[in-house]
Amino acid sequence: MKVAVIGFGMMGRQIAQVFAQHGHEVSVTDENRAAVKSGLDEVAHGPYGIESAVAKAKITREEGTKALQQIRPAADLKEACNSADLVIEAVYEHLLLKQEIFGKLESAAPESALLASNTSTLTVTKIGSKLSKKNRLLGMHFFNPAQITKLVEIVKTDQTSVEAIQRAGMIVETIGKTAIMVRDEPGFIANRLGLTLFMEASKLLEEDTAKIRDIELAMKLGYNHPMGPFELADFVGLDTRLRNLEALFQATGDEKWIPPKALREMVNQGYLGDPSRRKGSKGGYREFFTTR
Repeated sequence: MKVAVIGFGMMGRQIAQVFAQHGHEVSVTDENRAAVKSGLDEVAHGPYGIESAVAKAKITREEGTKALQQIRPAADLKEACNSADLVIEAVYEHLLLKQEIFGKLESAAPESALLASNTSTLTVTKIGSKLSKKNRLLGMHFFNPAQITKLVEIVKTDQTSVEAIQRAGMIVETIGKTAIMVRDEPGFIANRLGLTLFMEASKLLEEDTAKIRDIELAMKLGYNHPMGPFELADFVGLDTRLRNLEALFQATGDEKWIPPKALREMVNQGYLGDPSRRKGSKGGYREFFTTR
């Protein structure tokens, strides 16, 4: 199968690697040419990249070399999509940008190709509103890091065909993931649940009901979560978490999604989360709150 990944930032790189490791041909493109170069380097040498997978004996050296050869940069969107069976848009959460991309996909990709968005918070219907034929439009939401996490949310709009959903489900199986199905509502399943926990944890911290350590331990030891809500936010990236909440608030108008003041302040001051995953970051929640 041939896959086109549009947008080669954090999630685009991860998604491309997953498909390549499972034998699929992947064309990647990004308006920022530097992002393609740095992305290929991260796929090869990053913390969840090919070298790491070989070192942990998850794949052989030969399989790793072949996977890297399966990912090929394309000059532009049209070249990336021209023979694709599946197109995955993976740019950051910005509705107008995603709509602009989907406005180009219809003529760039074969009529038989599935057109999917990796959006985590925006409605797929709005993203694909410029398509004249929406039966092949759907969401395929991968989770960070896609190389490790087993879940993919498949998002069905009112016009997505049964065939498209079935094809998407089979594709997810070929890359060793488990699919869950959800109707096209902002935030879908996982983010609405996860961000609700994060917002409640932020309120506890803001009201000085509990400290970061105790909130984290409550979820890790009490509910067996692998990470506490703040540790997870640092892992995902605080700028990403801020954009997700802003997108949910804009999409729903519900004040419960208004980002916490501390989160916005942290991002504005350069605290973007785990420095090992966010180059130039001053740190995350623990670092920020120890300076106050």
